[in-house]
Amino acid sequence: MSDRKVNDLGGQPAGPICLDEHPSTLHEKRVDALQKLLTGDKLRAFTTDAMRRAIESNTEEDYRNLPYYDKWMRAVRDLVIEQQLVSAKEIEDRIAILRERYKQTGSL
Repeated sequence: MSDRKVNDLGGQPAGPICLDEHPSTLHEKRVDALQKLLTGDKLRAFTTDAMRRAIESNTEEDYRNLPYYDKWMRAVRDLVIEQQLVSAKEIEDRIAILRERYKQTGSL
């Protein structure tokens, strides 16, 4: 059994790395902005190191399969719950409201 964390891929065989630039999506911009607001000087809800810890706490399957900014979003969710800024239930309730709104109107 290895003592490696899921993010420690150094020295392991891997496929090619895509180095192509791509335009940022709205989702990526929003996640980045949210993370910057929460870690910025005004709020300081958590640190960049806490963010990294939360990302690296994913299961191996999630770490390998989730898109980059989905890992960030999950980390932000986990950290705002950990810091007791909101509860998991509050997040779930809000998601349910947004899903219902989308189902009825096709937009959020």
